[in-house]
Amino acid sequence: MTQSFYKRQNGHFVFYEQHKQKGAKVGIVYLHGLLSSHNSRKGRFLKKAAKKYGLDYLSFDFTAHGKSWGKPTDWRIGRCLKDAVEVIKAKTDGPQILIGSSMGGWIGLLASELMPRRVAGYIGLATGADFMKNVWENLLTDTLREALQKGVVFGPSEKTNGYCFSYPMFEDAQKYFLLNRPICYRGPVILINGDKDLLVDYRQNFKIQENLLSKDVQTWIVKGSGHNLSTPKDLKTIRRAIEVVLEKINKTA
Repeated sequence: MTQSFYKRQNGHFVFYEQHKQKGAKVGIVYLHGLLSSHNSRKGRFLKKAAKKYGLDYLSFDFTAHGKSWGKPTDWRIGRCLKDAVEVIKAKTDGPQILIGSSMGGWIGLLASELMPRRVAGYIGLATGADFMKNVWENLLTDTLREALQKGVVFGPSEKTNGYCFSYPMFEDAQKYFLLNRPICYRGPVILINGDKDLLVDYRQNFKIQENLLSKDVQTWIVKGSGHNLSTPKDLKTIRRAIEVVLEKINKTA
């Protein structure tokens, strides 16, 4: 096991954890959600699953999360995408299965477009594609939007449930919207969502499925499950998704 920091010339750094398996030909990369970290319950589960299936494993904390560089006000979708692409390219070899949770699901789809030869498969867990658009249009009032545009920063605080929002974050996020265009990834994809998810509407997965250029996309809706997808039933579903994607990769190898 390796735990270290991927360091950039500008002084920024990303904390990562990596487990190498002897003879592994495929790896799993876990991309955590907003206000989470690489060491979430799903992260720990995926680490064990990778070992069980003889796969390499990589996870890391996005900018402004966990042990990585940055304060809450430094968070941007673009910076998180840069984290993912740079760390994956620097620390992995061969094909990888990206597993993205919520915000990490959005990042995972974007990274899959940028590294199609490195991403052998994608599994989205309550994929929060374009969630900043929903926050701006549906969750903020006109007064709050105006305040943000004038430079006010909201949170992180108990009132905002730990979230932090500034106008530059919304400006940045617009560059990475996926639901209004084709998603240029053609590998196998499995999208998993609970039908009781109060943060990401499970029906959004069908829009992602429609936009993906891949002809091999499955959407699994887990009855009774919420956003976290961390119950024993949810983890069993995620394990099955890994098995399905591995079967597809092995057939094309």
